[in-house]
Amino acid sequence: MSNEHYEMDPTPGEKLKAIFKQRDVQIATAWGVLVTFIFFIIGGWIYPSWMPTALSTDMKAIERLIVIFTWISAPICGIVLGFSIYTFMHRHKGDTPPADGPAIRSNPLVVGLWVIISSALCLVAVVYGLIEMNSATAATAENKTSALVVEVTGSQWVWSFNYPEQGFSSHELMLPVNRPVEFRITSVDVNHSFWPVQLGVKVDANRLQTTVVDTTPNKIGELEVKCAELCGLYHTYMETTGEVMSKADFDNWVTTQGGHTA
Repeated sequence: MSNEHYEMDPTPGEKLKAIFKQRDVQIATAWGVLVTFIFFIIGGWIYPSWMPTALSTDMKAIERLIVIFTWISAPICGIVLGFSIYTFMHRHKGDTPPADGPAIRSNPLVVGLWVIISSALCLVAVVYGLIEMNSATAATAENKTSALVVEVTGSQWVWSFNYPEQGFSSHELMLPVNRPVEFRITSVDVNHSFWPVQLGVKVDANRLQTTVVDTTPNKIGELEVKCAELCGLYHTYMETTGEVMSKADFDNWVTTQGGHTA
């Protein structure tokens, strides 16, 4: 009977423990955790403070989507930047090249964890995005019958807004709060892009074609309307103002413009 001694191969758990016992991995991981925490703060607090005031359900959904996507991507960004920071801080100096480190691509445990974690985060992002898209579509279908129609026309370099129900046109975008709005957007010359910033809507205005988009202003406040597509020499100045106001204020404004209220 042979007395030869055979060493058992380490288990995946033992391999993982051995990896994290290495000081360079510990330091890089600590940097990764710090970077992840920073991106959580940026996504949850700094991004919303930089964004325009949300005056519609769509803008609020966009704000929420940016925050959540930042949180989802934070761990991946933390891992990559953590190891990048460590590598930069401990970069080799001198003329003699260092010995090659252990190959990561041939380490099934590290590769497996990376694939599983990144795939799970991507799946969460896709599922959440689809849920947001479906909820927006459902809200649009429900609001069609009661929507205020605004016909938006872009021309070099002016926005015009026609209110067919009220019977007048304006170069300012005024909307009543808590009433769905249906924008019918077109152009009389080159392509423009209709962007009422605080409403979270941005749609191309194409010549000889009408594009329809819906939203629901749910908060009173000022609007900025810009063109988001290069449309000529004075593209930068193709902007106007507007406001989301109470129904009473909107009716008064309609009357002062020579229109009629419902």
